[in-house]
Amino acid sequence: MKALILMTRVPIPGRTKTRLMKVLSGEECANLHKCFLLDLFNVFEYIKDDIDIFLTYTPEKSFKLMEDFIPDYIQCFPQWGKDLGEKMFNAFQYLFNKGYSEIILMGADIPSIQPYDIRVSFMALGNNDIVLGPTVDGGYYLIGIHRPHKDLFQNKVKWGNKSVLEGTIDIANGLGLKTKLVSKLRDIDTKEDLFNFIMKSKYKLEDGNVIPYNTINYINSLWSDKQYVEGYSKV
Repeated sequence: MKALILMTRVPIPGRTKTRLMKVLSGEECANLHKCFLLDLFNVFEYIKDDIDIFLTYTPEKSFKLMEDFIPDYIQCFPQWGKDLGEKMFNAFQYLFNKGYSEIILMGADIPSIQPYDIRVSFMALGNNDIVLGPTVDGGYYLIGIHRPHKDLFQNKVKWGNKSVLEGTIDIANGLGLKTKLVSKLRDIDTKEDLFNFIMKSKYKLEDGNVIPYNTINYINSLWSDKQYVEGYSKV
């Protein structure tokens, strides 16, 4: 049984995408995060018949702020744990306890991810113990496992640090796990990431892709073409 977990914060002003608050207000960051989610839900429409999809969220008491725009086919449960690693492990454990044997967890900061990226990741997981989707900043946007290897999520992995991917691979190697890296993508955490997304979205849209229109249109409503170019040149 296959399951995909989307791990996300509830888009609350001042509580999400805070590293982007150098260029956006707290409310704009929350709206942008909501657009990320809406675009990911459009991607999930293409895989939902083959893969069970879950969403795990924090903070638990604020779920009502997002429940109205989550598709009915997505099952939701709150995050719990002391840090990101523990929350990730607990999410995996929750679904292993439900009988799933191939589970991938991904973040919500990749609105341009494609259905084939997710499918290829599950294909890779079929022949490996662990699958990782690296980001350009040294982290990962996706991790897949067959069994609950708690050591992969331990405290010595410095979450949010540029060594997260490398540290996770080192732990996997120490456990004797066969690891596969899939496509490297750029998540959106910083001003530099945002402007990179803007430029690629405006000039490099590919035919046949699921276009992240919610994110693109929201950014268009905030900034003009001139601001794109000026902002990008300062990155």
